[in-house]
Amino acid sequence: MSDDLCYDSGEDGLPYFEFLTPREAGRPYTVTEVNSGISQIFEQHNTLVWVEGELSGWKSYPSGHCYFKMKDENSQIPGVMWRSAADKLDFRPRDNMAVFAIASIGVYVKNGCYQLNVHKMMPAGEGALHLKFEKLKAKLLAEGLFDDRHKKPLPPSVSTLGVITSRKGAALWDIVRVVAKRAPQTDIILIDTLVQGDKAAAQIAKSIRMMNAYGKVDLMIVGRGGGAIEDLWAFNEEVVARAIHESAIPIISAVGHEIDFTIADFTADLRAPTPSAAAEMAVADTQESKRYFEQLKSRFSGGINRYLTDVNNRVRRIKSSRALSRPFRAIQAHEQWLDDVRGSLYMDIKRAVQSKNNCLKSASARLNDLSPLAVLGRGYAVVRDNSGQTVKSVNQLKTGDNVNIRLADGAAAAIISGPNR
Repeated sequence: MSDDLCYDSGEDGLPYFEFLTPREAGRPYTVTEVNSGISQIFEQHNTLVWVEGELSGWKSYPSGHCYFKMKDENSQIPGVMWRSAADKLDFRPRDNMAVFAIASIGVYVKNGCYQLNVHKMMPAGEGALHLKFEKLKAKLLAEGLFDDRHKKPLPPSVSTLGVITSRKGAALWDIVRVVAKRAPQTDIILIDTLVQGDKAAAQIAKSIRMMNAYGKVDLMIVGRGGGAIEDLWAFNEEVVARAIHESAIPIISAVGHEIDFTIADFTADLRAPTPSAAAEMAVADTQESKRYFEQLKSRFSGGINRYLTDVNNRVRRIKSSRALSRPFRAIQAHEQWLDDVRGSLYMDIKRAVQSKNNCLKSASARLNDLSPLAVLGRGYAVVRDNSGQTVKSVNQLKTGDNVNIRLADGAAAAIISGPNR
């Protein structure tokens, strides 16, 4: 830092910082100019640092920016986390919490003090856990344990709900309270299980398998209330993830608070932000269902009443109709109509037959005019030789040939006496 803040003597023998532009004689620098110059020094150099310390005076403002101090047993330094970085926090910072921070050193010109502009922060001790978490997450993701195709749908109704958590924890009573309010007819089967500590992961996995062996629950909630990452770590163990994946009973994971995510959340069929929310997802609101069915009942009753009223009105109209009030008159009217139809049909048939007869006579007359007999009737004759062939030319005849002459009213035999030219 001494290299950045080196100074030299001016012409007047007074020292001045290299980053400040020399002024005319008698013109001093303002305090703001000095602080701005120091700020420029920090901005022009790589001042990125990794800092470990405890938080003090943590305050989050409506703007989303957070202000605090990082301290150890001997010193402290102000810090700021702008909204863009604070929005990415995956834990809740609090006073006296030991943290790691990646930050740039800057200057707050107004107060003339330097500070840490924090880009990323994590609780101290979580660095190794975070790496372990990401390594296991990548492994199980590659194996397909998080795939949607393995997710089982929640049952539409739950008569028996299985819960795997500690009977001493707040999570159990949150679940019981919600279920009692929404669906008091639902039975709850609890397997009291350690949810924190070195032995917790193995017990959670064992309880999941026990609930599957019992087999008389429709749905399981596996989880606990909030806490530090170390408290929730049992739900980040591989043995728990595999037990959830192998479960034949659908599982809702409800671990910690809304901002907490665990390996169990990724593996479960559904993740709930809190145990209370898990209970709301698990059971339908009976009162809401009752109101829904009351609405259906009212709509059905109204529809039936309207239908029966419509049928009754139609029956009344039919009863008061002329056909039912005077049936014989209606029958007589239809008989008269049938007589009219028969008479009209008879005349139509008669006209059709007469028309066909006239057509037949006309066709017969035309055929008669074209008949060979009609030609003979006008004085013509047909001459055939002994072989029956029609004689069409005198060249076919010789003197003495016997011929047959066909006339209109009969035939006669003749002998050719000679040609008549």
